[in-house]
Amino acid sequence: GRVLAYPYEDWWTFEPGEAVCAGPNGTVSKMSRREVRKYPERIIGTVSELPTYEKRKDIQVNGRIWITIK
Repeated sequence: GRVLAYPYEDWWTFEPGEAVCAGPNGTVSKMSRREVRKYPERIIGTVSELPTYEKRKDIQVNGRIWITIK
């Protein structure tokens, strides 16, 4: 499924398809290619969308990004 998650880095630095892992305080953090190869078990999902809208079906985006869960 997909979830909205708060990014650890600035949201505009993420790209769709990029692997993410758990970050500080419940955020998601980008993984480098080296981290993906070395620690594949830490991947929690991939970026599916960087929303430019503020609300979707009565849910506030609040600077979050869409993540497809692994």
